[in-house]
Amino acid sequence: MIPGTTCSREGLQAPSPAASPTDWERRGSPSILPTSPSNGSPTCSAGSGLRSKGGTVADRKPFPAKPLLVFVAVIAAVRFSFSLPASPFLPPSLLAAVLFLYAPLPRYWRRGFPSWARGTGPGKSIAVIALLAVAGALAFFLYLQLPLPPALSPFRGAFPLTAAAAAHQLLLVALPEEVFFRGYLHDAFVEAGREPVVPVALLFAVGHIVIAPSPFRALTFFPGLLLGWGRKRSGNVYVPTAVHFLYNLFPSLIGGSS
Repeated sequence: MIPGTTCSREGLQAPSPAASPTDWERRGSPSILPTSPSNGSPTCSAGSGLRSKGGTVADRKPFPAKPLLVFVAVIAAVRFSFSLPASPFLPPSLLAAVLFLYAPLPRYWRRGFPSWARGTGPGKSIAVIALLAVAGALAFFLYLQLPLPPALSPFRGAFPLTAAAAAHQLLLVALPEEVFFRGYLHDAFVEAGREPVVPVALLFAVGHIVIAPSPFRALTFFPGLLLGWGRKRSGNVYVPTAVHFLYNLFPSLIGGSS
């Protein structure tokens, strides 16, 4: 700080003509850590000059490294399960559902019931589901019209559309994945002060590719964006779960490659 310069809630100010070295010795140095009028964080300090009124570098929250390590561990475990002898008691699909549902449990065991599990705003949620269902169906139909190579083509009748198959898609695929991605990981990025929709959609696609490598599965990034938007607009995981379930039925309902 330059003698005769004051540092106030408005940041660095012009030198005070009344201040002198004698005044400084008598009064003591002015505060070098004034606060921002918006949030009370420092705007200047000794030797550092002006800082952003929104806060300092120290205000930035850490990257969500632990949730990302959990993601890596879960995806690796599911991928490894495919190399094990087939078991009727714990097939890879059931293992994946269990891990996606229960890997986030320690986080919420300490913090309490997550806000995204509360069914608030049913009218808004239904409207978001309807919007995303129509948008997804239209996008999928238009995608089918493209001259696609076989590796990028969805398959018609990927599974027989029975009640048991639909229940499998809802309870062992859509619900566990949405709890993990649009619940747990979405929260982790929000709490780290980062926009969650794009990075979570990217992780969603990476997980699909690692578990079952296929160029077509890389395209899950795009529905992942819609699912993330649905979580953000509704504030719950029921909306992305319902939409995810519908999207998984599209190959059987709308069609695909022969």
